[in-house]
Amino acid sequence: MTLALIQGAALLLALCFLQSVLARLAIRRPWPGRVLSGLLFGSICIVGMYTPLQLAPGVFFDARSVVLAMAALFGGWLPALIATAMAASARIALGGGGLVVGSLVIVASSALGLLYRWASQQGYVGRGVAHYLAFGVLLHLLALALFQALEPATVAHVNSKLALPFLAVLAPATALLGWMLGDIERHLRTEASLAETAARLQAVTRSAPDLLMLIDVDGNYLEVMSSDATLATAPLSQLPGQNIDDQLPPEIARHVHEAITRAVQSGQAQTLQYTLMTPAGLRHFEGRCQPVGVPVRGRGAVVFIARDRTDQVHSEVLLRESEERFRSVLSNLPMVSVKGYLADGSITFWNGASEQLYGYTAGEVLGKDIVSLVVRPDTVARARAASARMFSTGSPIPPGEARVRRKDGSEVDVYASHALIQVQGQAPEAFSIDIDISVRKAAEERARYLAYFDALTGLPNRRLLVDRVQQVLLECRRNDSFAALFFLDLDHFKTLNDSHGHEAGDQVLTQTARRLQTSVREQDTVARLGGDEFVVLLPHLGSSDVPAPAVLRPLAEKLLAQLRRPYELQGQEQQLTASLGIALIDEHTTSVDELLKQADLAMYRAKDEGRNTLRFFDPHMQAAANARAGLQSRLHQALKHAQFELYYQPQVDEIGRIVGAEALLRWNDPVHGLVGPAQFIQLAEETGQIMEIGQWVLQAGMRQQAHWQTQADLRALSLSLNISARQFLQEGFVGELASLLARSGANPERLRLELTESVLLSNVQGVIEIMQQLRTLGLWLSLDDFGTGYSSLGYLKRLPLSELKIDQGFVRGILDNPTDAAIARSIITLADSLQLTVVAEGVETRAHHALLLDQGCRKFQGYLFGRPVPLADFEASVRAQL
Repeated sequence: MTLALIQGAALLLALCFLQSVLARLAIRRPWPGRVLSGLLFGSICIVGMYTPLQLAPGVFFDARSVVLAMAALFGGWLPALIATAMAASARIALGGGGLVVGSLVIVASSALGLLYRWASQQGYVGRGVAHYLAFGVLLHLLALALFQALEPATVAHVNSKLALPFLAVLAPATALLGWMLGDIERHLRTEASLAETAARLQAVTRSAPDLLMLIDVDGNYLEVMSSDATLATAPLSQLPGQNIDDQLPPEIARHVHEAITRAVQSGQAQTLQYTLMTPAGLRHFEGRCQPVGVPVRGRGAVVFIARDRTDQVHSEVLLRESEERFRSVLSNLPMVSVKGYLADGSITFWNGASEQLYGYTAGEVLGKDIVSLVVRPDTVARARAASARMFSTGSPIPPGEARVRRKDGSEVDVYASHALIQVQGQAPEAFSIDIDISVRKAAEERARYLAYFDALTGLPNRRLLVDRVQQVLLECRRNDSFAALFFLDLDHFKTLNDSHGHEAGDQVLTQTARRLQTSVREQDTVARLGGDEFVVLLPHLGSSDVPAPAVLRPLAEKLLAQLRRPYELQGQEQQLTASLGIALIDEHTTSVDELLKQADLAMYRAKDEGRNTLRFFDPHMQAAANARAGLQSRLHQALKHAQFELYYQPQVDEIGRIVGAEALLRWNDPVHGLVGPAQFIQLAEETGQIMEIGQWVLQAGMRQQAHWQTQADLRALSLSLNISARQFLQEGFVGELASLLARSGANPERLRLELTESVLLSNVQGVIEIMQQLRTLGLWLSLDDFGTGYSSLGYLKRLPLSELKIDQGFVRGILDNPTDAAIARSIITLADSLQLTVVAEGVETRAHHALLLDQGCRKFQGYLFGRPVPLADFEASVRAQL
């Protein structure tokens, strides 16, 4: 019986060999391998059952319990299920009295094997030989327990004869089979892990850009791998078996031999760099020899990794070139000081602009402490702290303005910014970029000065004056005191400036400033508002009950006397005077602007009353100024809302027939009614509004004259239009007039432009040229109010005039004043000799008319023949005489 059991154990050993084959298959193809494993275990069970130890018909012993338990333990549920089904089917086919017990042993063996598998996976039990032996004992004790269900005689025989051999053979067989199958499983796992590791290593080595070589201590290539075959001196497959002396230049081969020897002897990695010609061209390599640590083919060996660093070398070359260019640019950068320094403050770079800014040459400062050289002593600690913080944190010092020190000890303002350069493998280097802003700072200081002081005289300007006046106003209100403001303007300064030039004018202004400053108290303020206008502020003049004129008049007279002194201009003396206006400052003064206006009004009153004098402001001046400002505003509204109208005064011939008219301007003011030109023309001249008004008169007059050309009974009428001197001398006047003529359709032969003698006060030749251009247009030119101005006979004969008008002042006096009569007679005679028409203005009586007619005058205008009337009334008068 024992021999039969041993035979079954031998069958189990054969199972181990077959299982090792199937396990390898299962690694590659898991499911087919498990199925075949189940079929194998099942087949072994069947073979064992057909060569059993038979105790009685249908009752026999075999090694099925061991096979099925191992199928479940090492194969899992699928092989166990297949083997159990095959074994159970075979046992059923054999039949006999032990069918039930045999089938239960089959199921119990598989179940107990699966239970052991689960317990070992959970870590409850191990898989050592002892564990397998204990499992075998337990398994077969269970089988013996199941045998107790057989016939009593069979059970007795089993218990007495078979139980002990059964346990003694099959329990160790279970342990041996488990150990062998476990060993097979471990070897297979190890092989799979090694294969996986080898595959990964091969993939890594083949994908790595480096050249990997296994070289022995004699320099023989044992193995060569790389993803880039161009890195080797020959095809990779040809290198194994060759020596480095055959592939490398002698000098490089010698260095490689030395590195390999040092690595093998020291056990430490060695590195070297070399340049080699390869199929891809000249390449730069970094070689690393790593000793293997164990003999390879009986000799010491290294893994030699050759890394291509050609791109890195080229990058380093480009970087060096870039740095050289960068430093060259910085060295030659004009106007911008660039300084390099390390964390300890030692200077590493100093460009030419730094030499100019600080006065040190590069040779004097390189290696020296930058803080000690250029930082002011009072800011050294702060500068060092900022530098240390920059190098420790990597954040540059914030840019800003700074004052630094030069070699000569002087200081200069710069705008400083910093950059921290950190290159791997090198000490951090900071660069300080300084721009000299001393010129800008001086300009800013100058701008701040000019914000409060006059550039020419150095006196306070309007802004500073206003600030000081405001302070004086507050003091007067608090202390019940008074102060004063003098407003001075040089008389005829514009004439001097135009005749002697602006340089002479500037000299007068600076001398005036000095005279005023030396004539007032230290606490007083002398300011220049602009042009030739000066203001003197006199604070702290006493309590408000002190009579101001008694205090101020002597001070003002003193200033005027100082300004009457001769001025020294270009080696010649020039006499000038000034007009001075005085405004009081007390608790009732409301504002600075109001005070300046009052002083200004007083000054202009002094000018109006002869200049070279002074006047105090009084409320009547303000009323007149307000009236003037109101009139100016109303004039603007009159132009805007078409409130002007032309009235027409008849001009008659010797028999009293109307032959023309003078257009006279009237203003239909909605508040004050009809306003004559005497009330507003002078203001319009002064403010420049006369230009717009004159333009309107020309347009309206030409439009009306053109309309008369369409009326048969009015076509012969001439129309006289008054032109102001300012309008006449305006640039482009002739062109504008020609354009108006063309647009209106007026007949220039029926138009007379009346000019006053004031046009002759300026450039006479220029006036003559303008008059000639007007005559070219066909216009008649009339000289109005002749005899009252400054015309000379020399000018008169050169003027292309058509008509002279005798001023009504002479006409009214011809009956009573022999002088007026003589002047009128002379004008008529002169006009006749110059072949000019003469018109007598202001004819109010028939006696005047008769005398003028007797003296040769043939054209008249005055109340005797008609007052200025609206257009409709004038046209009615013309039609009435037909």
